[in-house]
Amino acid sequence: MDSADGGFTVLEGLILCIVAVLLAVLAAHALNAPPGHPAGFVYSALEETGGCLMVSGDVYGYALGGGTVDGVALVCDRPDLSRMGSVSCSIRLFVGDMGSVDIGRAVVEVATPEGTERLDRTAGAPVSPGNWTIVRMGHTIPFLQADDDTLLEPGEQFDLVIYPSRPFAPGERFLIRIAPPGGVPLTMERVVPPRITPVMDLG
Repeated sequence: MDSADGGFTVLEGLILCIVAVLLAVLAAHALNAPPGHPAGFVYSALEETGGCLMVSGDVYGYALGGGTVDGVALVCDRPDLSRMGSVSCSIRLFVGDMGSVDIGRAVVEVATPEGTERLDRTAGAPVSPGNWTIVRMGHTIPFLQADDDTLLEPGEQFDLVIYPSRPFAPGERFLIRIAPPGGVPLTMERVVPPRITPVMDLG
């Protein structure tokens, strides 16, 4: 039938069917939301990022030696300036994250071709090999401060120092995995520079 006679073309009918399906999906989403739970696609999209961590800035590596790294003292019985001993990084929640993550209970692992090591968390200094620590807690918004707890909340940023038991050789590939309880693990894969210096920007 010609559309000029007031009838529907196949294309118009197809468009109406698509609109009807979209309306049905929207209605089902709104009706199936749990009681007392904020509904809507925008809120749902933000909520999906709950517990997602991301690296803020660059990751840095440090030669295996005595002294301090990022302001925290490290125990080093056998310094070896030809190897990388520790790593520091800053983490925060993914943009739009509405929740919080208890970094103090996170599982931190370092994986190399030789195997995987699960590190222990230490709250004080000095930090021994096989441990990691939260160096400082800050806020990404000027004039705001982070809480004194280990909950990483929206807008907060934690600086970590990761000190595996075995140092890294030049050119070695390694992976750091930070898995917070109930959250999405953060994985950082890096390569040790061919030339070891006291401080190295790993990207």
